Amino acid sequence: MLAVVLGAVAQSVSGIGFSLVSGPFLVAALGVHDGIRLSVVLSLVLNVVLLARHRADVDRPGALLLLVPAALATPVWAVVTRTWPDRPARAAAGGVVVLGALLLASGARWRAARGRAGAVAVGVIGALTNVVAAVAGPPVALWAENADWSADRQRATLQAFFLGLNVVALASLGPPHLSGRLLAGCFLALAAGVTVGGRLDVSERLARRTTLGLAAAGGLVVLVTAALP
Repeated sequence: MLAVVLGAVAQSVSGIGFSLVSGPFLVAALGVHDGIRLSVVLSLVLNVVLLARHRADVDRPGALLLLVPAALATPVWAVVTRTWPDRPARAAAGGVVVLGALLLASGARWRAARGRAGAVAVGVIGALTNVVAAVAGPPVALWAENADWSADRQRATLQAFFLGLNVVALASLGPPHLSGRLLAGCFLALAAGVTVGGRLDVSERLARRTTLGLAAAGGLVVLVTAALP
């Protein structure tokens, strides 16, 4: 429950981070299948709440540009990657995310990747990292940083993207098989995290740094899990 609170605070501030922070703890406590399913359910609810709070800042065309290729590419990557060696694929995905975060943190920008073609490419890459490492947020957040979106626009638009992706994931995986008491506790923890995150007075600069930090952390987690036996 503490991990759920912290994950909700992180995502309220930066637009990403819920699954990065809470996912490992949910999987460790509940097992892979129910841990991931619970993470998807809680993420979906969090997306709806944050989207309702920040709906005026959503870039709808931008969200669709990212979501459509990601949703279409997900089943394709699921088939293609079945024959890939697991660890090299995860390591490559994590390395790309970490490198992108470092480049953006240094001030580097790539104008050619800001438009429609760049959004499609990142949607496809995000689908790949989601399939091989259960991490879709960092590549998409890096695209938004490269496009120099404001923190409010980024936070809101990413919720719209994640909402669509989580709906697809929930339809594919099904709901978690957990007790009503545990689910109620997790939803209360989620509400507490959203409340705390909404009351934090975070500057634009800190929000951007938090986004890049969480993106890099996600890449590092994938790299570490690829290296561990």
